Amino acid sequence: MSIQIIWSCSDALQTDSKRITVDLQDVRQFDDDLYSLFRKNPGVAIPLLEAAVMKCLNPRDKKDEDMQIKREVFLIATEQFGPASIREIQSEDISRLVMISGVVTRSEERQNRAAKLVFKCKACSTVKTVIGKPGLGKITCPKACDSITVEGSGNLCGRDPFFIDDRKSKFVDHQILKLQDLAETVSPGEPPQHCLMMVEGSLVHSIVPGSQVKVTAVYNIMKTKHEAYEGYLRVVGVQHIGKQDIRHTPFTAEEEARFKAFAARPELHKRIFELVAPSIYGHDDIKKAVACLLFGGARKVMPDGTARRGDIHVLLIGDPSTAKSQFLKFAAQMAPVAAYTAGKTSSGPGLTGSLLKKPNGQFYLEAGAMVTASGGVICIDEFDKMQPEDRVAIHEGMEQQTISIAKAGITATLKCQTSVLAAANPPSGRYDDMVSAQQNMDLQTTILSRFDLIFIVRDVTTREHDKRLARHICHMHQQGHASNQLANRDEQEDAFLTRYVQYCRQHCDPRMTQEAATYLAHEYVDIREQVRQRIHDDSDEAPAVPITVRQLEAVVRISEALARMQLCRSATQYHVQLALNLFKVSTLNAANAGMADNVVFTEADQTELQHVITEINKRIPLGGQVSESRLIAELVRFGVDERLVRRALVFLVSSQEYEYKRARRMLHRK
Repeated sequence: MSIQIIWSCSDALQTDSKRITVDLQDVRQFDDDLYSLFRKNPGVAIPLLEAAVMKCLNPRDKKDEDMQIKREVFLIATEQFGPASIREIQSEDISRLVMISGVVTRSEERQNRAAKLVFKCKACSTVKTVIGKPGLGKITCPKACDSITVEGSGNLCGRDPFFIDDRKSKFVDHQILKLQDLAETVSPGEPPQHCLMMVEGSLVHSIVPGSQVKVTAVYNIMKTKHEAYEGYLRVVGVQHIGKQDIRHTPFTAEEEARFKAFAARPELHKRIFELVAPSIYGHDDIKKAVACLLFGGARKVMPDGTARRGDIHVLLIGDPSTAKSQFLKFAAQMAPVAAYTAGKTSSGPGLTGSLLKKPNGQFYLEAGAMVTASGGVICIDEFDKMQPEDRVAIHEGMEQQTISIAKAGITATLKCQTSVLAAANPPSGRYDDMVSAQQNMDLQTTILSRFDLIFIVRDVTTREHDKRLARHICHMHQQGHASNQLANRDEQEDAFLTRYVQYCRQHCDPRMTQEAATYLAHEYVDIREQVRQRIHDDSDEAPAVPITVRQLEAVVRISEALARMQLCRSATQYHVQLALNLFKVSTLNAANAGMADNVVFTEADQTELQHVITEINKRIPLGGQVSESRLIAELVRFGVDERLVRRALVFLVSSQEYEYKRARRMLHRK
C-alpha cells in the first residue's frame, strides 16, 4: 500500500504544476496514527507534509530558495469525518481538522498575508526574521533592537528602529469568504449558521458566491474588536459540490427498485398530482403545475455555447383566501433546495446579489436568495407588493439564469439556476371582472412573459362549491386532532415524493422526439394565429400576457417535466398534449382574459357609475393628465368605492374619452 501511495503522489507532482492533492483516506489506509495526527493536530502534520513534498521535489544540490520547485498541498476526504455543517462545530473542534459543506454567500477582495517578515534596523543594520503563523494572525514588529548598549547611554538604536525589508520578506495571497449552511440541512424555523473562511494561494478567486463546496479546513479562532473570540475556517482543501453530490444523495438499491416500480404505474401522473398539497381542496391544474415545477425540464447547452434553462416558473394571481400561499409553503417544503420570501420584505439585491463596502473601504460580493437557492426553488409571496425596480432586478436571473453585477469597477457574474414560484393579488385586492386582465395583474409584460404558467385563481361563490369546500376544511381539522399514525403516514409520503424528485432529476434527462416537435410547432402556430385574429376582430389592445417564443419553450419544458416523472428518456406527443392542455388553462386563459361579457347594469349601478365619471371629469380638464394612482387615492378618500372607480376608468378608456400614457401610469383626457 505504501508503494502505491508513493507512486500516486509522484504522478501528481509531475502532472499538476500548482498543487498536490492528498486524500486522507489513503493516509488512513497507510497509517492510522498518521491519520489521527492529521485530524487532531493539523498544525503539526500539515507543515511536515509540506516539507516532505519540498524534499521530494528538490534534490539536495538545489539550496537556493528561488530555484526550488514548489507545490501547494491540499487535503481532501472521500468520506465524511467530524462535524458536517457549521451548526455542528463545537469548542472541542478548535485547532482540529474538520470537513464542512455549505454555500458561499460572500467573497471579499484579495489581500496579502505576511508569511515571513524580515526586519532591518535603521541604525546598525541588524536583521530579524519573524515567521508568521498560518491563519489570520498578525506579526508584531519588534520595538527594540538587540544591539549592544553603551553604558550610561542605553540602546543607541532608539525605539522602533526596524523597517520591513520587502525584498527578503515573503507574502501569500489570501481571500476571506463567508460560508453558510446548505438550505436542506437547516431545521424549519431556524436561521442558517454562517462562518468566515480563509483561502490561500491558487484557491484565491476560484470560488464565487453561490458555489456549493465541501471544505477541509482547520477550525481556528481570532480575537475581535470587542475582546471576544470568533471562529473561522482555514481552508486546506476544497471540493465543489455538483448535482451528483450533496443535493443528490446516493440511493440504495432498494430505493431505486421502488422508484422504478413506481414510475411503471399506469396512472403515474394522477398519483403524483394527488401527492401535491393533498390538504388543499380543488385547484387540480395548479397542483399539476407545481409538480412540473418540482421535477423541472432539462437544461441544455447549445453548440454555440449558450444555454437554455430547464427550470419552470409559475405565477399564481387572484383572489385572497384561495390557498396561493399554501402552495408556496408546500413547494418550499418538498423541494430538495428551497428559499421562501415575501415580496414586501424583499429587495432586488436581497434576491439577486449586491456589492457592499466595508468600513475600511474594501468591497465584497454578497449573494442573494436566488443565488444561494440555485438548483432548487425560490417561493416569493406577495409578488405584487415588490417595488417595480426590484422585480426588474430578477429578469436576468429568471431567463438567463445568471446575475450580473457591475459596480465600483468590479464586474461579476453569479449562477442562478432557480425555479420561481410566485403568488400575487390584484391591485384592488380581489379579481374584478369589470377590469381588463392587464389591470388586474398590474405587472409589466416583461416579467409576465418569463413565467411559463400563469394561473388566475378565482374564489368561486356557488352553493355547491361552498358545501364541498366547507366539508373538506372541517374534515382536515378533524384529522389534525387524530393520532400520530396519520401524521407519520403523511410525512412518509412527503419524504417519498422528495426523494423521488431527487432521483428523477438526477437520473433522467429527457429530450423531445421528432414527432412531438412537429406536433408542437403546428400547435404553436395555430395558437399565435388565434391570438392575432382575436386582437383584429375585437379591435382590442394587446393581451396582458404576450404569446411569444418563450411560451413555446415553456411547453417544451413542461413536456420534459411530465416525461421525467415517468423516467422516460423521450418526451412524446402524449406528453406534449398534456403540456398544451395545462398551458391553455393557465397562461393562454390569462392572455385571453378580459372584462366580463354581457354585463347588465341596474339603474342604481348606472347612477353610481355616472357620478364617478362626473367626479373624474371635474379633476381632469380637456387635454390634461394625472397619475392614475393619485386619482384613485383622492376619490377613495372622498368615500368612493375603489372598484367602482376602476370600472369607471375602464369605461372611459374603452369609449376613447381617455387614454393611458407612460406605461399606464398616467391618465390623459383627450
